Amino acid sequence: MNLEITKGAIRNYLNTALADLSQQDSKTLEAARYMTLNDFSNLHRPVLLLATARGYSVGIERAMPIAAAIECVHVSSLIEDDMMDNSDTRRGKPACHKLFGESVAHLAHMLLREVAEENIIERNDLTNQQRIEIARLCYRTGKAMVYGQERDITQQSLDNVERIIHMYEGKSGALIGDALASGGIIGGACPEDILALERMGITAGVSYQIIDDAIDSRASIQETGKPVNQDVSKNTLVSLVGWDKVKKIKEEKDAEVDRLLKTLHGEHSLLGDMIYHLRGRHEKYMKT
Repeated sequence: MNLEITKGAIRNYLNTALADLSQQDSKTLEAARYMTLNDFSNLHRPVLLLATARGYSVGIERAMPIAAAIECVHVSSLIEDDMMDNSDTRRGKPACHKLFGESVAHLAHMLLREVAEENIIERNDLTNQQRIEIARLCYRTGKAMVYGQERDITQQSLDNVERIIHMYEGKSGALIGDALASGGIIGGACPEDILALERMGITAGVSYQIIDDAIDSRASIQETGKPVNQDVSKNTLVSLVGWDKVKKIKEEKDAEVDRLLKTLHGEHSLLGDMIYHLRGRHEKYMKT
C-alpha cells in the first residue's frame, strides 16, 4: 500500500461523499468540506483501518466507506475541540468556528456525524451483521470520546497517572481502537482478534496523546498547524510525573501494541509498518 496514493484515494472518496448537489449553497456543507478535505490532514485513522482490513485480504474499495466514516467522526470531534479550546487555527488554517461562526461549526459537526452514520448503515456492500457490529462499536466509541473530552475540559479528578491515562483512552484512543476493530470486522476477523485490535488502538492512542502533549510544549505552530502551549494549565502526564517517567510509560504502551499485533491472525506486516511509521514521525519531540 503506497501511503500517499492511499491518502489520495481517501480524500477522493470523502470529496464525493460530501458533494451534495442539492445543497451547493449550504455554509454547513462548505464548512464540513473545508475541515475534512484539508491537505494538512494526516488521515491516520482511515489509513490504519484500511491496513487492518488488508491484513485479512480485504481490498481498499470494500473498506473505504467505513474508513471515510471514521475520518468524518474524527473531523467532527476536532471542530468541537477547537471551539472548547477557543483555538484560532487547525491544520494550518483558521479553525472552523473562526471562519464560519460557532453556529455553522456546530452544524458542520452534526452533518459529519450524519455522513458517517450513512456510510456505516447504507453506503457499503458489507453484510447486515457487519454493519450492526460496526455501528455498535461506533456508538460505544462516541460515548468514550465524549466522556474523555469532558474529563479533559473539566480536569476533574485528574490527579494520578491511571486517571489521566483513562482520559487519554477516551479522548484519543477510542477512535483509533474503533478504526482497527472495524477493519477487523470488515475482514471477518474472529472475536478474539477484534478485541485485540480495539485494545491495540486504544493503547496506541495513549502513546499518540503522549506525543501530542510533547508537541504542544515543544513544537512550533508551523510544524503542528494548530496553536501550541494550550495544555500548560492542564493536568497531563508530563506535568504530573515529568518527562523521564512519561517516556517509560510510552515505551510500555508501545510494547503492548507490538505484543497485541503478534497475536493477530492473518498477515499484518502492513499494519505493523503503518503503526511504526506513525510512532516514529514525531519521536524527536520526546527527546530530553
